Amino acid sequence: MSDLSNSEDLQKMLKTLREENEVLRQRVARVAELEKENEALKSRIAEISKGFTLTVEPATLIKAIQSDLLKVDEFALKQERSTTYVVSDLNVQLKAVVTQKDDKVALVLPSRADEIKPEMFSTINISIKPIPLPYRAAQPQPQPKPRPVEAIEGIGPKLGSVLRAKGLSTVADLARASARDLTTIGMDGKSASKFIGMAKLMAMSEFAGLEGMDEQAAELLVIAGKVDSREMLAKSDPEELLKILDGAIKERRVRVPKGYRLSIEDVRRWIESARKSVSS
Repeated sequence: MSDLSNSEDLQKMLKTLREENEVLRQRVARVAELEKENEALKSRIAEISKGFTLTVEPATLIKAIQSDLLKVDEFALKQERSTTYVVSDLNVQLKAVVTQKDDKVALVLPSRADEIKPEMFSTINISIKPIPLPYRAAQPQPQPKPRPVEAIEGIGPKLGSVLRAKGLSTVADLARASARDLTTIGMDGKSASKFIGMAKLMAMSEFAGLEGMDEQAAELLVIAGKVDSREMLAKSDPEELLKILDGAIKERRVRVPKGYRLSIEDVRRWIESARKSVSS
């Protein structure tokens, strides 16, 4: 009796296992089907994406082109130097389907070349004639005024007039002077050295913190370049300034370490840093 009972239990267990196995098999098969469907969906999405097109109203398209032309014009007018550019009559040829969108004429532009079928698309020519704005010549940028010698502590109107008579009217002029220049107007050597030192310090301190600027470069700018402010440096032409500084080094008008050289990249870096400093 016991053996019969055990046999029935085993049969029930086998039946249960078979049922569970069938369920698992069906689930595996379903997962495989879902994976195939997912891949097919991905392919379909990719195919549809390739066929995406742009629908645009003619007026919107033309305004976009005109806006770009105006940006070019505004850019040219902002340049410090005269800038010449020519825009001829603009002709745009499109392959598009003429349709309607919200009761308005619209152009459906293909996104791929292989979408263009002669029997489906029309050739549309859009002609845009730029209307030039009133000519405005580039306005000369006002040059910053050099600081007068009276900006130095201890130099008042009276001494300032004497220095001007000597040809020393600005801080930069005084920074380039020698003690002998001042003693000829009755100033003692100690005072002459003090005022010249103050002028150099004041002028050179203007360039502290500029990218690539060191004490030697600042001295060159003041003594040889006659540049004594960030504003003046920002308005300088890099090629012309480098020519002046190189000339001063070669002629030994300014003492520099042996082998000291400047590059156009150095000068451009100073000027760009000065411009950012002045505009901030």
